[in-house]
Amino acid sequence: MVTETRLSEPAATRPTNANVAILWMLLAVFGVGTVEYLVAGVLPDISSDVAVSNSTAGLLVTIYAVTVVIGGPLLTIVTTRVPRTPLIAALMALFIVGNIGTALAPNFATLAVFRVITALPHATFFALCLVLATSLVAPEFQGRVIARVTLGLNLATVLGVPLGTLIGTQLGWRWSFAIIAIFQLVVTAALIVSTRRAAPSHQTGSVTSELGVFTRGPVLWAIGLTALSQAALFVVFTYIAPYLTDHAAISASTVTIVLFVFGVGSVVGNQLGGHFADKALDKTLYVALTALAAALLVLFLFGGTPWFAFAWMFVLGAAGFSIIPPLASKLIGAASEAPHLAATVNIAGFQLANAAGAWIGSIALSGGNSVGILPAIGAVLAVAAVGLLFLSRRTARVAA
Repeated sequence: MVTETRLSEPAATRPTNANVAILWMLLAVFGVGTVEYLVAGVLPDISSDVAVSNSTAGLLVTIYAVTVVIGGPLLTIVTTRVPRTPLIAALMALFIVGNIGTALAPNFATLAVFRVITALPHATFFALCLVLATSLVAPEFQGRVIARVTLGLNLATVLGVPLGTLIGTQLGWRWSFAIIAIFQLVVTAALIVSTRRAAPSHQTGSVTSELGVFTRGPVLWAIGLTALSQAALFVVFTYIAPYLTDHAAISASTVTIVLFVFGVGSVVGNQLGGHFADKALDKTLYVALTALAAALLVLFLFGGTPWFAFAWMFVLGAAGFSIIPPLASKLIGAASEAPHLAATVNIAGFQLANAAGAWIGSIALSGGNSVGILPAIGAVLAVAAVGLLFLSRRTARVAA
């Protein structure tokens, strides 16, 4: 259990229980992550309800991700001097309003608007949780605290999306978003209560120095690597529901179970990736990226067989999410001199991948291709990521 606090923190600012505060952060990230990925689980229901194609409905993922990529860093900069407790309340108010609006949206255009509102606080809030969580413990515990907070994203895939999909199947997809809004309201209240004394009044540091992170070569390499590798996964995951039902001939009622299998794989992969990243960062990235390319290629070749597609989702989840810890470490390390934007840049890179993957998949499907082609496209992107990693390492050696 993480119970240490920074010795330099005044006693009045220390939380009564750091574990409780971090737990509420985990749950808050869980809610945000569930909403991000939930569209993939209820995509056919959304497209049918608002009378658009699956490829068009899939653009809701792109819209969300692009908003995070563009709005996240800007919002972080704008709110640099805002006290943390009011900022938490304001960010989650936007998130809750966005989900209520999504649940009530009468058409696709309105859905898109509320997805923008929901996505706007995503990166800033997640980054705030990471920075705040590390401030509650001694330096030697920071890695484990970051892992605990980001576990919320894994649980979003393991529990949140399958449960949200199940609720959507039983009660209608709109109820999924409405229930998350209520859940997040409760979690936000508890989070504020547990962190109001520990939260720093504002961030410190120069905005100019923070913006300088975007001009650094290693940061740009890391963002590009993140975008390519995760686009490889999300070109498939965005359309996972129609892929499983239309291509793999898995019944719609079984999709929830398959998503759970994928989620369990993601937890296992995330833990393995984090363990080995501490030992050999780039070697772990090479292995993880190669594993993702192989997993996608095998899915392309044999994914039309129901039992195989069902079981292989575990492998795909493990391979895809094993990349996250080493990628996060690589990017945060490259941006170590810009502590306030580093976490936001990391999150934005993953969201850029979501947008790219969903957009590439939409183009492929709109061009008349079946969903069965998507794993092959993902495999090509993963191979390109391996090549980019090799090029970045070679460039770094030459520069040295």
